[in-house]
Amino acid sequence: MKQMRAIVMIIILIFSTLIYAADEAYDDCLLVHLKGAKQDYAAHLIRQACSGLYNRSGVLLEKRRLFLNCLLEHLVGVESAQAVEEIHLACGRKFN
Repeated sequence: MKQMRAIVMIIILIFSTLIYAADEAYDDCLLVHLKGAKQDYAAHLIRQACSGLYNRSGVLLEKRRLFLNCLLEHLVGVESAQAVEEIHLACGRKFN
């Protein structure tokens, strides 16, 4: 019984550590990419990309990861709403 309790505690500790690491990576992603956002829609897409990369459980498909990274790479600092939409569409065509 004591062994089972110890195993359960270890599993809980591992999962809580993984969750904390994912939260920290998500926050780091936001801090790096949102500071240069100049459009609300760009900020929205950046938040979605960070969430998709760091807050989703399960396996992330390679094309999806590349799409999200494309958004993060190209949306920061864009001042035109039309350009934000075009970047979003271009990343989607390239990686979906």
